[in-house]
Amino acid sequence: MEVALAATVLALTLTGMIGVIESGSQTLDLSRKQTIAAQILHSEIDQLRLQSWQTVSGYTLNGLGSATGYPPSTTLSVATDPAFSKFSAAVQGWRNLTLTRTVTCVIPSQSNPNPGSAYASAPMLLQVTFTIQWTGMTGRPYKRWSTTYVGEYGLSNAYQRS
Repeated sequence: MEVALAATVLALTLTGMIGVIESGSQTLDLSRKQTIAAQILHSEIDQLRLQSWQTVSGYTLNGLGSATGYPPSTTLSVATDPAFSKFSAAVQGWRNLTLTRTVTCVIPSQSNPNPGSAYASAPMLLQVTFTIQWTGMTGRPYKRWSTTYVGEYGLSNAYQRS
């Protein structure tokens, strides 16, 4: 009787330990992916700092030259974005990984906030948001994003949410 009771206690203990190990590995995987996602977002903002105002805004002084600007919402890929491609080895194995850049004209208020088309007046401040989404190993979707404001004379500030 004592041996059967000890075997039952041992079996329940081992079952609980397996559950704790599984939960711990899921948490560790999520933490690692959130850290890499934050690095990707910060890298994108750093790449944005290197771009000229004409590239970001699509606005050229007196209409001289050609600038296409960033489209209002773009899904970036390893093939089309140099900052994202640096992390391609680290993100392999992620399910449904997407990186999106959204640009909105903040000042002055525009009837068409799309920087890829002609503005009614010269943009002075743009809001650029990078969003990275993925599906975790449990099937649950995750999202992180960073937003920055860019003016003609550089980066104003940045903040991030999870």
